[in-house]
Amino acid sequence: MLEPLIRANINRLQGLYNRVPPPARDLLASTRGWFLARIRYAPAAEAFLRELRAHERWGEDEIAACFLWGIRETFERARRDVPYYAGYPPIEIERAEDLRRLPVLEREIVRERPQDFFSRAVPAHRRIRAGTTGTTGANLKVAYTEELARRNWAFFLRQWAWAGVAPREPRVTLFGAQVAPAGRQTPPFWVHNRPDRQALLSIFHVSEKTASAYLDFLRRHEGEVLEGFPSVLGILADFILARGESIPMRVVFTTGEPLYPATREKIESAFQSRVFDSYGMTEYCGLIQECEHGQMHLAPEYGYLEILDEHGQPARPGEEGDFVWTGFLNHAMPLVRYRIGDRGRWEEPGPCACGRAFPRVVPTITRQSDVLRCGDGRLFSPRALNQLLKETSSMRFCQFVHDRKERVIVRVVPGNGHAFEEMMQVRSRLQALLGDGMQVTAELAAAPLARPGGKHPLILNQVSQ
Repeated sequence: MLEPLIRANINRLQGLYNRVPPPARDLLASTRGWFLARIRYAPAAEAFLRELRAHERWGEDEIAACFLWGIRETFERARRDVPYYAGYPPIEIERAEDLRRLPVLEREIVRERPQDFFSRAVPAHRRIRAGTTGTTGANLKVAYTEELARRNWAFFLRQWAWAGVAPREPRVTLFGAQVAPAGRQTPPFWVHNRPDRQALLSIFHVSEKTASAYLDFLRRHEGEVLEGFPSVLGILADFILARGESIPMRVVFTTGEPLYPATREKIESAFQSRVFDSYGMTEYCGLIQECEHGQMHLAPEYGYLEILDEHGQPARPGEEGDFVWTGFLNHAMPLVRYRIGDRGRWEEPGPCACGRAFPRVVPTITRQSDVLRCGDGRLFSPRALNQLLKETSSMRFCQFVHDRKERVIVRVVPGNGHAFEEMMQVRSRLQALLGDGMQVTAELAAAPLARPGGKHPLILNQVSQ
């Protein structure tokens, strides 16, 4: 499989990629895109998408049956194949609520002992390894399979269909791929994945100086699908609106970060189109997606969600609580009753105007963060700096503190004895990204810096703007 090979050699391949001219980078992006397209649009993927579309006609009984079947299958698979669950009792699950007889799994346990959660039924060569920093800035290692990648894509194609978008329609993407060398000062800040009709824009080069290049590029792609992290799209929307302009796009899809009302409003104003948001995670435990009537729906085929109050009891509709997931699809790393660190609430019972009976849920608290603003006008969103932490594993918390105009502190709460070494590697990578105009230092700390309400933002901007 290509994806595990790329991930295993990502640093070396990135260095080679950065040294080739832009046309060659287009060719490399298209080559990887061709391999991904073979996975995403295989006959099995198309069949699964048709199955998902049929599930939109499900009523409450079919959804309840899906939950019960998924819980039973996942629990039995976990007990049989996953070392961590070997000591779990063999309980009879007659209804979904029986899951509460099992303990809640805390994220810190998975972060400290990822190998204990890898399924013995999935050979190591079939596992695709990845990392996620979640809400704390602390890396967690996860595994999944090519089959799951295919199925996960089908869920996004189902949401595309809700927005009237067909597979392989032209799209512009602003996620975390490093598509241009960090020190590049002039366009292009993008590459083209031609097999999937996709243009990928760098999120690491957005600044006042480059804004015109980004907006000119978007104008050339006017009317296409736009997708990206909310904070990055919000920055571009600010540039557009400050010029008194708009760049109409067909539709906007956001994921990977909280989408706050003010950010949604300016994105929709700048791009003159509806935003369809989604909530997911690298652990592949569950998925929540926005429909064409603005409601966030739980995907019942993906996983089972509990929302628990401070006493560990089910939260009432409208009451905020902790998200606890049991995932159905990730056979390489099944997680049962996994408290991910995010919060939300169930909507009051009642039908949605879209006609789908999928449960409605609102994610309310994930990570809140500032934007890093460099003296030369460059702007780095939380997800841009989040990419620097993907290869780490020894930090309980990591934050980027912009305490002076030309200084950023990498502030780390260690998880084990390797934290200092990894902290210095992150400092070095951030220094290379920001350049000589910014000073990057690093320090170990006993606890993360918190905002009122207990939130631990990834970026703290303490410099007055």
